[in-house]
Amino acid sequence: MKTFEQKFTAWLDGKLGGDELRSFESKHPSIHQEKAEYLKLKGLLSEGLHRRELENPEFFNSQIMERIRRDAGGPTQASCRMLFGLPRLVWGGILALSVGFAFFITIIPRSDFSDPRAKYVAEVLKTTTADPKVKDTVENRKETTVIKLKGLDKLPPQDLHH
Repeated sequence: MKTFEQKFTAWLDGKLGGDELRSFESKHPSIHQEKAEYLKLKGLLSEGLHRRELENPEFFNSQIMERIRRDAGGPTQASCRMLFGLPRLVWGGILALSVGFAFFITIIPRSDFSDPRAKYVAEVLKTTTADPKVKDTVENRKETTVIKLKGLDKLPPQDLHH
């Protein structure tokens, strides 16, 4: 259902027709007088208000856009310049390099590789077997770990050479 304003606007524009036009005009008998007043006011406004060209439209547009950005809370050119200025970028790069170097120093393991066996590291996690007759012992010596398993069957001599 259309409101009065929608019907009135359609009637002024000449878009209202048929039964709807007759119904609207019968409900509002003084509508023709209001249309005459509307047309008179429209004529006065169009005579008194004419378009004026701006002398420097780009400057005016840039000022309006800057004001809109400021009012909306968006970044302005000055704030962007301060945020990504050259000194700030240099200090940010130095900070990133120092953090990367600190991670490198703390995470990468360092050891003495003068001994050829020093680069091999082994840790015994579990020394149990499925056979309950087998007993195991672990001996940690200076540079070696010896695991002894007692209770295993001996291998025949021919299997030792393969």
